[in-house]
Amino acid sequence: MIRCLHHKALAALFAGISAFTLAACGTPDEGAGTGDTSGGTAETAAAGPEPFRRIDFALPDLDGEARQLSEWDGDLVLLNFWATWCPPCKKEMPMFQERYEEYADQGFTIVAVAVDELAETKAFINTFGIEFPILIGQDDAVAAGREYGNRIGALPYTVIIDRDGLVRETHRGEVSEADLDNWLRLYL
Repeated sequence: MIRCLHHKALAALFAGISAFTLAACGTPDEGAGTGDTSGGTAETAAAGPEPFRRIDFALPDLDGEARQLSEWDGDLVLLNFWATWCPPCKKEMPMFQERYEEYADQGFTIVAVAVDELAETKAFINTFGIEFPILIGQDDAVAAGREYGNRIGALPYTVIIDRDGLVRETHRGEVSEADLDNWLRLYL
């Protein structure tokens, strides 16, 4: 009896670790588009489910000041949930910085929510010269991601919010240059 319970406990532990591993860093094929997990592109997702109103939340920035997502109302916002320990997250950041530099004067903002520790996040931002707004949190950041449909806590997880505050796209996993450029073309 004890041996059977031991095996069940190990199986449950293995299942939990597997689920965490799958959720921790998604792959590019895990989905694009509002509510879409089929791996479609921004082009196909545009015809997907109805957009919904962005949900406001507040998290501290790297200086510890509370910032609200609504501060960037009126801009096209790429809201990205990420972590310094997540390889796909680290890979997409330089591309985000390039597009931010290119389109910021046209009302394009990236708000990156680090599900991470402050010291590691600051070191990453300084190393890679990231200039767009960075918010930080752990449980609160994960909760904000859930509000936007990231129910399993996958990282990276990206949301496109148009100038009217409507969520137009969600994307689990690494964002490709083609997806980002298509979103900019569609919504900017």
